[in-house]
Amino acid sequence: MSHIGPAYVMLPFREGRDRVNLYHLRVFMTVAEHEHITRASEELYLSQPAVTKIVQSLEQEVGQKLVERQGRRIALTYAGQVLRTYARRMFSLEREMEEALGALSDIETGEVTLAANPSTGIYLLPSVVARFRARYPCVKINLEILKSRDIIDETLEWRLDFGLVEVDPGDLPLGMEYETVAYDELILVVAPNHPWSELSSLRSEDLRDGVLILREPDSGIRESIEHAFSHQGYSVSPLLTVPDSEVIKQMALKGVGATIISAMSVRRELENGELLHIPITDLEIRPMLSMVWREDKQFSPAAQAFRDLLRRELRSLENPQKAAS
Repeated sequence: MSHIGPAYVMLPFREGRDRVNLYHLRVFMTVAEHEHITRASEELYLSQPAVTKIVQSLEQEVGQKLVERQGRRIALTYAGQVLRTYARRMFSLEREMEEALGALSDIETGEVTLAANPSTGIYLLPSVVARFRARYPCVKINLEILKSRDIIDETLEWRLDFGLVEVDPGDLPLGMEYETVAYDELILVVAPNHPWSELSSLRSEDLRDGVLILREPDSGIRESIEHAFSHQGYSVSPLLTVPDSEVIKQMALKGVGATIISAMSVRRELENGELLHIPITDLEIRPMLSMVWREDKQFSPAAQAFRDLLRRELRSLENPQKAAS
């Protein structure tokens, strides 16, 4: 969100009702994001009574109760949630306006806010960010690592310019645009001391019950695995469920069990022999990696430049010869 800025900038709110003070709205948004008066006051460099008074003034302006106390924290009322949603959109548009105007004099400044699912964010994006920073050192990049479903929600809430997710595009909500930019590959791996290490291959039916370490059910990788197995007429009952791909990899390295994991996350371990790839003869799992954004999103020059570089980098994974040329 932009800095607090000048006091008493006014917004038209509703016909027949007083205008909403934009400064008050910014203070309210800080309180809403922290759900805590004290933390908001520290960020804003205001006293707690001053923050409370400003929120109360905003409540009078809109004619609705916006917050209610729950012990030391605060919670938004339904009216507060509605106001927060519109305020996020408004301040996002304000940031786009500032960046667009700034781009008229210097196209190499601005800000990019994005999120990626864990595999992409940890193993693919660092090289992209490094190349982008070398070209645009003055652009600020805000990157989060989130589950695909959370990325979709954050994008709809105007918190992100765009996100990278592994979900079926048919499951995207209304108001979302997407572009498939690459395909991940999920493979079965085991440690050299695992009982399967000498096998040349396995069938999907061998993996149904109590042998795999998998992500939690609402993760993108788990959904892709379950979808692939369902096409074979099977369901999967894991040995262990772990909400972190890095922890799963470490367990596989220690021989706790086999796992189906993104190939890019175990590339180094496969090369040095710490993990072994066991092909699944009747199953190929290649979830789509898609870029998603709000259909009414207007990208700043900085965000568009990052998207263009990201698109080229990820698509080069599908065509290494083209990338090398």
